[in-house]
Amino acid sequence: MNIILVGFMGSGKTTIARILSRRLKLRFVDTDKLIEKQQGLTIAEIFDKKGEGYFRELERKIINSHLKFCDGCIVATGGGMPCFFDNMERLKSIGLVVWIDTDFEEIKNRVKNSKKRPLFLDQERAFELFKRRKECYNKAHIRIDGRMDKEKVAQEIEKLIGGSFL
Repeated sequence: MNIILVGFMGSGKTTIARILSRRLKLRFVDTDKLIEKQQGLTIAEIFDKKGEGYFRELERKIINSHLKFCDGCIVATGGGMPCFFDNMERLKSIGLVVWIDTDFEEIKNRVKNSKKRPLFLDQERAFELFKRRKECYNKAHIRIDGRMDKEKVAQEIEKLIGGSFL
């Protein structure tokens, strides 16, 4: 079984996935890092040079070529991955999908100084995207309050899975 974390950028998916990976002694997979390594470009460069449509196709291919062969992985997805094509259904078929639900104000506080989050230069647009994506994230198997300390979120996920990996 795999644990797949979804949620908006800045919700803590990568940090929580690393914590879970360490605690459960399972492989950590970051889909954005896989794509960057495969393409030899950062996500921002892919968007800039090849467009969002190309990037979304890469995400879909990662699910089909890499994630579906994972067994016992903790996966941090990109914020938009589950919201395109039938990606959420595919993710749910290969693992327990956990939505790290973090409110917009908390996310804004977390990413305000990040140079990697150009989307937040236009906060109105970012908020509209946030609202649209919540509908998608709501299809996850489980919802966890992402406003808590990340160690606490990881503990809550561990409690919910109840030794399934041990």
